[in-house]
Amino acid sequence: MSGLLQRLEVKRKHDSEEDPTAWNNRDIVPLPPSRRTWGSWSFVGFWLLTGFNISGWTTASSLLGIGLNVWQAMISVIVGQIVVGIAVVGNGFVGAEWHVGFPVYNRFVWGMYGSFFPLLMRILLSIVWYGVQLVFGGMSTKVVIGAIRPSFYNLKNTLPENAGIETNDLIGIMIFAALSVPLILVPPENLRKPFLVGSITITIATTAIFIWAIAKERGGGPLLSRPSTFVGVTAPNSSAKLGWAMAYGISSTIGSTSAGILNQSDYTRFATCPRAQILSQLIVVPVSTIIVALYGVIVTSCAADLYPEEGLLWAPYDLLRAIQTHGGPGARAACFFAGCAFVLSQFGINIPGNALSGGIDIAGLLPKYIDIRRGAYITAAIGIAICPWKLLTGTSVFLTVLSSFSVFIGPLTGTMVSDYLLVRRKKLRLSHLYTPSASSIYYFTYGVNIRAVVSWAFGVWPLMPGFISSVSPTPLGVPEGWSHLYDLAWPLGLCISAFVHVVLSWAFPPVGLGEVDEADVFGTFAEAARSDADSESTKEIIHVQTLLL
Repeated sequence: MSGLLQRLEVKRKHDSEEDPTAWNNRDIVPLPPSRRTWGSWSFVGFWLLTGFNISGWTTASSLLGIGLNVWQAMISVIVGQIVVGIAVVGNGFVGAEWHVGFPVYNRFVWGMYGSFFPLLMRILLSIVWYGVQLVFGGMSTKVVIGAIRPSFYNLKNTLPENAGIETNDLIGIMIFAALSVPLILVPPENLRKPFLVGSITITIATTAIFIWAIAKERGGGPLLSRPSTFVGVTAPNSSAKLGWAMAYGISSTIGSTSAGILNQSDYTRFATCPRAQILSQLIVVPVSTIIVALYGVIVTSCAADLYPEEGLLWAPYDLLRAIQTHGGPGARAACFFAGCAFVLSQFGINIPGNALSGGIDIAGLLPKYIDIRRGAYITAAIGIAICPWKLLTGTSVFLTVLSSFSVFIGPLTGTMVSDYLLVRRKKLRLSHLYTPSASSIYYFTYGVNIRAVVSWAFGVWPLMPGFISSVSPTPLGVPEGWSHLYDLAWPLGLCISAFVHVVLSWAFPPVGLGEVDEADVFGTFAEAARSDADSESTKEIIHVQTLLL
């Protein structure tokens, strides 16, 4: 047995690397300058792909279902995405400045063993959302195949009804899943050019669809003036109800990106310099989602008038099929290229956003045996094994729970950001983040930081009555006040947990506040001295420890 375990151990790629341990390997260690390749434009490309996709397309449209009109929904999206941009940068400082990812980040927040709690939560989200985005990618692949061979849309279904999916849909998903396998082999530090190509392609495709829809409809469509006629939901009949509906819209907009906010350090650790992630993300994160949400709701509105017999075409793959069905040979070609663009965008969100981030987090659990690549394949395998298409059919309580997971993620994020920025004031002792014993200043009480546990619990408990009511299949009669607290789930939970964590850390200061290593233990900064000394980003890396002090 010991021989088998030894063969399964992660191998060193370079002689200069240390052997993997139960707490460290080359993907968990603070990244050296040679692996930090993401400049400002890399983050722009990443978030354009993350924003310009199927989920982003339906962001504003989904808010029409709670009674908001198009412009009220867009205001909610704008406010929510501005908050998202600030939160992404705030939670990305640790990765950009100390070059450690989410698994190590939580060691100084939750303790060496306590860090497994947020880690397991994030791994669950990566697996499930990998599967869900896989389905969206499969539907886009189906459009591409259908544009080449229209008969594919009418392929005979050979699957039983309880499979929850038809044969042609399953073929599209399996093809998309198979194409994803080699892409997982690409290390995160080498994703700059794929980000650039994918972001340009999907931006052109979505903009072309938007312009075509407005030109063909000669306006914005009926949803702009008569949303309730098509959506079937009554608009709020008082200013108070409208205000709470918009508050829920803002919170849900933030919540849809909350998992990405939570593990932002998994990406910013690849930044060439600490400031590479700041301005680029502050601008592109809100702008990309706002634009694609506007595209989505207006194109859907136009399609409601252009193809009334098709119903409301919220998803772009349904829209493209309708365009091909009612158009000519030129429409087939257009749908083919647009379908390819959406396939690329789904690769862009699913590989780095779910597979690789899940891989990093799983590597944090067992770094001696799992690296990013192995963890990503584990994420992908489980993500398809759970039959994610079943989560998207009918009324799935499980998916409702996951969609409401910001109840737990907001307080987690608040605890993390407040600990680094306010409690520790950006000062870390890196070597102690890999020391699983009482000699580490991050060991706390038997490996758990009780302050983080209490602050997280304080942020979650006011939201629980509303959360339980929202996922219950039957009405529970929860008072309206609790439901309103739940409407503010992510921002409220974040603020409460951040406040409590700062107060507890002030009343009971953790050991070792302000301590940093006297030497560059992992070569995180020293390697920069052997690089291009004239580079501005390299100079910033060399002096980052001095700046933080």
